[in-house]
Amino acid sequence: MKKGGAFLTTPFGVDEIFTREKWSDDQNEFFEAISDFAAEVIAPRVDDIEKLDEKLTRDLMSQMGEMGMLGMDVPEKYGGMGLDKTAAALALEAMGKSASSSLMVTATDHTGIGLLPILWYGNEEQREKYIPKMITGEWMSSFALTEPGAGSDALNGTASAKLNDEGTHYLLNGVKQFVTNGSWADIGIVFAKVDGEKLTAFILDQETTGWERGPEEHKLGIKGSSTTTYILKDCKVPIENVIGNVGQGPAVAFNCLYIGRLKLGAVTMGGAKQAMKTALDYAKERQQFAQPLTAFGMMQRKFADMVIRCYEADTITYQSTGSIDAGTEKFPEDDPKYYDHLYAVIEDHAIENSTNKIFSSEALWTNADDGLQILGGYGFSEEYPFARILRDERVNRIFEGTNEINKLIISGIALKKAILEELPIREQILELGENWMPAVEVADDHPAAQEIKAVELGRGIVLKTLNELILKHGQDFKNTQFEIEAFADMVIAQQVIFSVLRRYLQLDESHPRRDVVGSVLRVSVLRNLEVIVSNAKKIMRHILDEDDRDAKLGRLEEALSQLAYHADVIKEQELVFQLLLKRGEYPLND
Repeated sequence: MKKGGAFLTTPFGVDEIFTREKWSDDQNEFFEAISDFAAEVIAPRVDDIEKLDEKLTRDLMSQMGEMGMLGMDVPEKYGGMGLDKTAAALALEAMGKSASSSLMVTATDHTGIGLLPILWYGNEEQREKYIPKMITGEWMSSFALTEPGAGSDALNGTASAKLNDEGTHYLLNGVKQFVTNGSWADIGIVFAKVDGEKLTAFILDQETTGWERGPEEHKLGIKGSSTTTYILKDCKVPIENVIGNVGQGPAVAFNCLYIGRLKLGAVTMGGAKQAMKTALDYAKERQQFAQPLTAFGMMQRKFADMVIRCYEADTITYQSTGSIDAGTEKFPEDDPKYYDHLYAVIEDHAIENSTNKIFSSEALWTNADDGLQILGGYGFSEEYPFARILRDERVNRIFEGTNEINKLIISGIALKKAILEELPIREQILELGENWMPAVEVADDHPAAQEIKAVELGRGIVLKTLNELILKHGQDFKNTQFEIEAFADMVIAQQVIFSVLRRYLQLDESHPRRDVVGSVLRVSVLRNLEVIVSNAKKIMRHILDEDDRDAKLGRLEEALSQLAYHADVIKEQELVFQLLLKRGEYPLND
């Protein structure tokens, strides 16, 4: 798969997906090396990092630079490792073992939205001047788009840029808010409007005058990371420091945010696994009623669901990075248009970037909340880690575009791909006719026959619901947020079961944990199909008149009745938990 959103139109039996089981030996070794570094070097310093220690943070960043972690997807010609998006994602997952959300925020903002604008849109002089010192950790970068009056509505900012009379510098004025790395940054990627309307990206550096930093924000979490305002007062920026072209700021900002969402998905997926292990370590030792907490069914259920959420997040992460890598592999890095090709592929995967960000950030939040509950009163104490974990992780549903903004993107891009026929959505809707179930050929004795049919039915429901929304609203669908949110939830659920099913089917029959993956698959299909069906019904009841609604929902009920999908969730959860208990950590990484 190499086309964004293809999980909406790819029928059973067509194409494999990329999964962690397809990692190369080099990728596995890289993952282990970073996991060891995170656990042995960073994790013991978490409490010190939380004291907002710039010197310590810079030292750790320098060590990450020595390992190549700050330049993973930077070409070798600039001193980077030139790795693909899968390698970058697995490294971010591995950093979950650091247990330091603060350092992760500092590092990912630096290497992502702090560096990519220069790498992707900058000229050769800018790349050669800034990137080598950024990937060693010598210079720290920041990204300043948000303003006090323009958060999610980022294009409505008022920061201005005016060319001076000599034509040598732009004078920037305005305030930027919630800037990660704000007080520590040597470089600022700052956005301002030229002539009041042309949003443009600029590089601020140590030679820039008129660039002031506000005080540190008093935050709920990630207290070991720097967050400040930038105050621009006739901030003097040479014309050589314009990134790309004047007026190209929206493309610079949004394309870098697209890949940032996918990377945040990898970060939070790794964090979800680590949160589960932290809770499990406690539960195995904590005795109540003369038994460890792991002996109690309600605790076992929580742990089993943690594993299932982690597996789902893991699967869609690498399905997405694999698709992006497949879409870019034909373009050599020495192609003058390489970055044009790269961010075109990344933009094409806007749905996946947003689904990953939403699903994994919510998986981590739920795992953190369940972990705190498992610790009981100790979970509420600052003497134990979950108070900090829960505070730190709340921001992930706000970073890189709130989850609500990302749902707007998911539905909007699905609409665009249907109308512009970038995917054969309309063709497949016509093939469905009045049916909800796409034609699927699978032997009745296939061990996953019911799951295959259920996933295909889910796909049919998503496509038909999109069709009804287009018939009702046309392009105005993008303005109907109740329906947008419900439809986006359907798309996320469909990507999860599409990917989890294919990952299971791709496993060798001799795989030692294939039976437990089957348990995960059955629970995932049951739950996510319920999400798809319930949201489809919600939308249909709202947008269809009574007769049309009754007829179409009646046919949907018939399709569901014919499928008659069910799973013994408690049995499957028990099997998943026993494997987790046996292995002592997330058990499905190998």
